[in-house]
Formats: sequence, C-alpha cells, structure tokens
Amino acid sequence: MKRNAVLVAVCVLFSGLAQRADAITYYGGNGLVRVMSANNVYPGDLWISSNLYYGSTSGTLVYRDGTYAVSLLYGIKQYLEVGVNQTVYQDRALSGEGPAVGPLRISVKGVIPRWAPSAFNLGAQFFTSIPVGKAYNVEYESYISPKISFGGMGIFTIDSNPVDLRRSRRIHFNFGFVYHNDKAEFGGQDNTTQYLIGLGFQFPISNATMFFTEISGEYFIRANPKIIVSKEAGGAASDYFRLTPGVRHQFRGFILQTGFEIRPNSVAKFPEFDNQPLYPRWKFFLNLQFRLMEGIPPTYRRGKNLRISGRSYYEYGRSGTTDARGIGAGVIQNVEERQELLDQIEKDLQEIREQRIKAQRELEELKKSLEKQSP
Repeated sequence: MKRNAVLVAVCVLFSGLAQRADAITYYGGNGLVRVMSANNVYPGDLWISSNLYYGSTSGTLVYRDGTYAVSLLYGIKQYLEVGVNQTVYQDRALSGEGPAVGPLRISVKGVIPRWAPSAFNLGAQFFTSIPVGKAYNVEYESYISPKISFGGMGIFTIDSNPVDLRRSRRIHFNFGFVYHNDKAEFGGQDNTTQYLIGLGFQFPISNATMFFTEISGEYFIRANPKIIVSKEAGGAASDYFRLTPGVRHQFRGFILQTGFEIRPNSVAKFPEFDNQPLYPRWKFFLNLQFRLMEGIPPTYRRGKNLRISGRSYYEYGRSGTTDARGIGAGVIQNVEERQELLDQIEKDLQEIREQRIKAQRELEELKKSLEKQSP
C-alpha cells in the first residue's frame, strides 16, 4: 500500500490533470466555441454549460444582438458522447417581434478507438436542429431553419502531448455539411444547404489557463431565395467567417471561457433597412461549465489498473517505458483531481501509522503481562 501510494503521488505531481472537457460547442460536443475536438468526455461524465453571446450593431437601425443557451454533455461510452443544446433567448431585432426561444440541437459524437494515447485523433459528429421556438431565420446566425435540419461533421485533432491534454498544444480541424429542409416553409425550388468549416488552436499559458483562437466559416451551397440572408443588397447569401480569440480558465470543477467573436467580412446589408448590416462586427461570449456527475477515466488495453481507496487510477506503459523515477511517456493517464488524491494518500498513510502505533502498544502490554505471569 505504502509503495503504491508513493508511486501514485510522485506520478501525479509530474503529470497534472489529464484530459478534461474543454467546453460545449455551439453544435454540441467537446471542443472550443464552434470548433470541436476529436476527444470525448469520460464515460458517465455529465457537464452543464451556460453560454452567453452579446453584441450590438449600428446603421440606420441600432439594435442589440444577444443569445443565451444552456447545454448538457454526457459521456455514454469511452468513444461516444451525446449533447443537448437549447437556445432559451434569441434577439430578433430586424423582425421587430422581440426575443424568442431558439432551436433545440441534439448531437452525437464518436471518435476512433485508441489503445494508447495518440497525437492524431479522428472523430465525427451528427446533429439535428429542431425549431421548438419562434426564433428562426434571424440575423444573428447565417441561417436557422424553421424546419428540422440535419448535419454531420468530420473532426481531426493533433496533440503535442497526448498524455496530458492540459499541457498540449492542440490543433483542431472540422469540416461539415448541414441540410435545411425549408422549401415547404418558404416556397421556392431549393432547400438551403451549407458547408461548415473550422480551424482551432490551443496553447497552454499555465497549468489552469489556456489561450485559444479559432476560425469558423459557412459556405452556402444553395440558399432559399426567401430567407433573410438572400435579401442582401447583392441579392445572394454571403459566405463569411468568424475569428474567435479567447481564454479558458479551469477552476476546481468549473471551466470559464470568454473572448470575442469577430466578423472581418461583415459586409451583408439589408436593403429594407437602408442597407442595415445584418451581423454585428463583433460579439462578446461567456461560457461557464460545471461537471454535475463524475465519470470513469478510460484505461487502455496495454495499461494497468491500480486501485486505491475504491477509486481507479490508470497506469500506462510496460517495463522499459519508464525512467529511474518511474515516470515516463504515459505512466499515469487520466488522473482525476490530483490534490484530492494526495489528500487521500496522506489520510491512508496516517491510518497506517496509527494502526502501527496501536499494534506496538498492544505488543508491549502483552509482553508485560507475560513477564508478570512468569514464575
């Protein structure tokens, strides 16, 4: 017990926290703001996220452009997670009808199984958008359909340190497609379809703080001529992209993510409002995430399961993969809450000391008793 406790303590000091959820993205799933990661939350992990976007624009009409959404993310299996995102507040400035409830998005994301931590990871996500509220065809997004939409996305992630993702420099690439079944609602010959593209970068600043930036864009393959983005001054829906720099900080159990969403090519104009810009030049976003249920960190087939006080901690690597201190590439994978583990180890060691002292006293008393009974 003492040997195992010391080994785990040393490994924890050098490894830090391994993979944790980054944030719940706009399309659901583990990742940044809109760009997703090819890593999932742990099986049994349940995360809740509060997402706020706010901006304003000026022109002939000055209006507020805000969105508030609540998301849940749950790890079903080691390589499968499901996300639910509900927009509970969406401004509709140009329609003049005031804020309303937005769409419900449901997503499923899976990644390719790995038998050891890998620097290259692949995944895919499928999602659907259900218009449960009245906020659709609004100016905030390029397009939200009044009918059920379906989409899919391929995901690729590169990690400089796959053993400890908190210390890894990460690159994510997403490419997807979304189909809006809106022809029956607006009329016309075409349903609106789009390509989705995203590129994200993450750089650790400290053990708990990460800087990130992402570029995400949308390209209209076809656009129904009666949707709001088809009524621009040019007479066709504009393709555009967003630049999103931000900072993520991890507290104990919480993740805070904040930054700005900038639209460098925000040129779309709405002729009915004297060429009023459709989209703000920038938007502020704030994401607060909390883990409601703690899941089980995954192990690997080539790894060893070490149990301490009823909890599982996973050791990766065979003989020859560690140095003289017992620390090497991937010795401990997915160690949860290092301070909690160290406190538990100290508690276990203290109990062992107390039991040893008690046994020594009982032995001394027994020895004295035997001496008194001797003739």
